[in-house]
Amino acid sequence: MNEMNAVEMTPHASETVTAIYELPVPIWVSCAALGGIFSSGYGRVQFDVAMPEVRPPVSGPPAFEGIEVPECLNGEVVAWTTEYAAHVPEEFQPATALRRLVITSVEAPTDTGRAWRRPEQQLGEIIKFWFDRVRSWAEIFTGQDLDPGHRVYDAETLGAGLTFIVPPHEGDLGVQLTTRRIRPVTAAEWRFILAAVRDGKEPPLERLLIRDANAAYARGFYRRAIIDAAAALELTLVRVLEERIEELPQRQRDRLEGATLGVCINIARVSGFEFDVTFEDLKRLSEARNNAVHRAQAPDHFVTVSLLQVTGDFIQSSVRIRGASTDTD
Repeated sequence: MNEMNAVEMTPHASETVTAIYELPVPIWVSCAALGGIFSSGYGRVQFDVAMPEVRPPVSGPPAFEGIEVPECLNGEVVAWTTEYAAHVPEEFQPATALRRLVITSVEAPTDTGRAWRRPEQQLGEIIKFWFDRVRSWAEIFTGQDLDPGHRVYDAETLGAGLTFIVPPHEGDLGVQLTTRRIRPVTAAEWRFILAAVRDGKEPPLERLLIRDANAAYARGFYRRAIIDAAAALELTLVRVLEERIEELPQRQRDRLEGATLGVCINIARVSGFEFDVTFEDLKRLSEARNNAVHRAQAPDHFVTVSLLQVTGDFIQSSVRIRGASTDTD
């Protein structure tokens, strides 16, 4: 019997698995999402996500009948949320950074060939993949940078690693602080995200690519940022042209098969299409992409941020996430 056949779909139901999960990277959420219980899961492992209760300054554990969630671990008060220094737009306040949540009511298939793979074991196996899907959706909705593998911090030590002999200096040269503008996940978006991950629904590829482009920009990888942004634009533009193919003159339809980004931009222009961004800006991105790919040239900081804004505006106005009763609809 192979491994796939050894796994039955009958869930374990003899005991309830409940665990505190510390997020690898805090996610800013609306306080309206706190105190709720949301259905989620990953693959064949299904569970509920219980959010902490609103209780300043670090919130409190979710309340469960018959289950006592500890308020202290290793002698320290468990911080469920943290209000880091950030600027949150008025329409999204109050908001806080979610640090921990509780996973409960875990259901997992019975692995008849490996009895030790109980629900808690299977939860441990999938939890990092679950978070990766959750953070991808959250990044797409809000623009937050939640990559746990390459963190970007708001506080940066100047001259880290340097020990000056002449002139002598003791300690660091200083600290550079950044106050970020944060768009938190709304309660409706949070419910959608957790359900989408449960159901195996992936974000649109264009959104993932512009997410990656923005992340590359934040880390100073401007060449990579332009390449990903142009790929996102090309996918979106091709889809728009295919959806509106009846509006294209026959000559332009014939050019669409296998067209490059530059050709697609030209097809849209000569066909009389209008977008929320100018064709001049689209051509600038196409040229920057060609320089990045064929000449290994990276644009400077200001050009990169400008072209990322162009791509973001184009995708925002062209790609809708169906089924999400959120502000992005």
